[in-house]
Amino acid sequence: MKKTIKTLSCIALFAIALTSQAATINFDFTGRLVVADPNGMIVGPAYTPISATLSYNTVTGIGSSGLSITMSDFYLGQPATFHDITMVRQENSNLIDGQVLFDWNNNVDNVLNIQWDASGLFDAIDGGLQEWDVLSGSTLYHDANHNGVQDLGEFIRNIDSAIPYSDSLQLSIDDQQGPAPMAATVDSPPIPNGPFQGIYGYIDIGSGNSMHVTSVSAVPVPAAVWLFGSGLIGLVGFARRKKA
Repeated sequence: MKKTIKTLSCIALFAIALTSQAATINFDFTGRLVVADPNGMIVGPAYTPISATLSYNTVTGIGSSGLSITMSDFYLGQPATFHDITMVRQENSNLIDGQVLFDWNNNVDNVLNIQWDASGLFDAIDGGLQEWDVLSGSTLYHDANHNGVQDLGEFIRNIDSAIPYSDSLQLSIDDQQGPAPMAATVDSPPIPNGPFQGIYGYIDIGSGNSMHVTSVSAVPVPAAVWLFGSGLIGLVGFARRKKA
């Protein structure tokens, strides 16, 4: 009986501890967009800088961004706008599958799919991200004085960021960016249809720049989980009283 009670107690406490770690993490981030044709040749400029916000839920593995990027001369003198990232983590992996919409001329809401190696992001999350933490390349630091610069004493540790596939597409070494907490991979699929069928887009987040944690908010714990945990604890108490 003692063994049963001990097991139930551990399960209940584990269930409650697991949910208490749940959080929505909000970031300001910078990075870049690289567009390539089926032969790996760059379309437009070598890269287009990105600056936007992103939210990621550590329970559901779902994230989103209100990103909006305009490439002024994308094709035939017409600009293209890339907007609205949605993302879902692949189960039991550090990969994230994302979708980005983009508009060109009268073609709106075309779908661009991206796969990210988010090893750097998940490494940092597993270590317990806090407000004002910054993921920059393969470095994690805490911007204690909020000046946007890694000052002496703010370094926390290195994180396991991946090299973006887009680095292999650049002709100039000056255009390569190095590790990114969210690095677009070689397995990012092309645009499936429409006027740009076969075109690839690689959005690298925190690459050579940063992901700045602006807030970390607790996720409401599902009532069923709390009832499960409290029910187990009640069962343990009942068993103890019965024995006495």
